[in-house]
Amino acid sequence: MTSRLSLGAALLGVLVLATGCAIQAPPYQPSINNVSHLKRETTQSARIGTFAVQPGALGGVSVSIRGGSMNSPVGGHYADYLALALQRDLQLAQRFDPQAATFIEGTLLSNDVDAAIGRGTGHMEARFVVSRDGRVRFDKVKRGTHDWESSFAAMVAVPAAQQAYPQIVQNLLSSLFADPDFLSALQ
Repeated sequence: MTSRLSLGAALLGVLVLATGCAIQAPPYQPSINNVSHLKRETTQSARIGTFAVQPGALGGVSVSIRGGSMNSPVGGHYADYLALALQRDLQLAQRFDPQAATFIEGTLLSNDVDAAIGRGTGHMEARFVVSRDGRVRFDKVKRGTHDWESSFAAMVAVPAAQQAYPQIVQNLLSSLFADPDFLSALQ
């Protein structure tokens, strides 16, 4: 009986170690700079269309951080996280209208976080398409990157990577909002 309990406990321990632990990405926090830029440089409102993950895309559903995984707190994948982030920036800039003729769609192409010793890095890459009246007005791939101080100790590095994640998304959206062709599509 004791050996069965020991075997069961050992198997449970191996299972827990093998699966790592799952955490959630922090909620997106809109960037004041992004919102101000949108408000100043655009005149038309837009709605959010379909956002999807390209099949086989790195980090579409979850991001691996030191043997564990970080999942999106929104929907079932990180394309949903990106769509909500874009919507929040548009809302704060007063450029979001769920009935607008102009709509923005996206495809998540790549999403990764590396909590390396010393310096952590991350990126998100997505294709954005802006359409109005059945015509594509903008279609480009944009990439956001961010790096931060990391640590040898996973108990420090993993939370640092988790907290840095929204900045990666802010930087991706900043790249989108800085594109004159995107701004023209919202005129």
